[in-house]
Parts: sequence; C-alpha cells; structure tokens
Amino acid sequence: MELIKVCGVILCVLCICVIFKNIKSEYSLFIRLLITVGTGIISLAVFYPVIKFAEEIATGTKISTYLPVLIKALGIAITVQITSDICKDSGEGAIAQRVEMLGKAEIIIISVPLIKNLLSICNELL
Repeated sequence: MELIKVCGVILCVLCICVIFKNIKSEYSLFIRLLITVGTGIISLAVFYPVIKFAEEIATGTKISTYLPVLIKALGIAITVQITSDICKDSGEGAIAQRVEMLGKAEIIIISVPLIKNLLSICNELL
C-alpha cells in the first residue's frame, strides 16, 4: 500500500514538473532532481528490512562473510543508478554512462576478495 501512495505522490510531482517545464525550465530540472533523490532514499528505506533479514539468516553461517560485500554492492548499485538518472534528466547521457561504468568497476573491485576466496574453495575441491 505504501508503494501506491509513493507512486501517487511521484505522479503528482511529475505533473507539476511538466507544468513548470513550460513556465520556468530551471525549476523543472530542480523538481526532477528532488524526485530522483527522494525516490532513491525511499528505495533504501524499503531495502533496509530485507538487509536486516538477510543478516539474521546469515548469522553463524559461512554466508556471513560474503554478506557485507553483497550489501556494499547493492548500495553502490543504487547510488550509481540514482546518479545516472540525475545525469540523464539533466541531458548528460554520456556522463550517465561513465557513472554506470565506474559503478560496475567499483563493484568488481570490492568483489575481488570474494572471487579469490571462491577460487580457493574450488581449488580445495579439485
């Protein structure tokens, strides 16, 4: 039910944004920026119970060593998506693509120890 309320508010603000686009285009950009950041914050709030549940499940298992990397990767992905959307809304598609590339590289960098650990486990099995 919360999602319906949030989507309703976003659609109302989007209508205001379209109206301001014809009157004052600089206000429209600011409103779009607020929508994007606000939606990102709301999505983080929605993910929080899922992360807490995953931490509870992982406690005392070998998965608990991998969980921080997965949570960091999720945080990076959300942050990069929000930043990319803001760049696209501003008309800077090339910058948005570079931000996405940097986010993917960052996820790979934080995943290297995880990959190394998994490869050592595979080596032990062979």
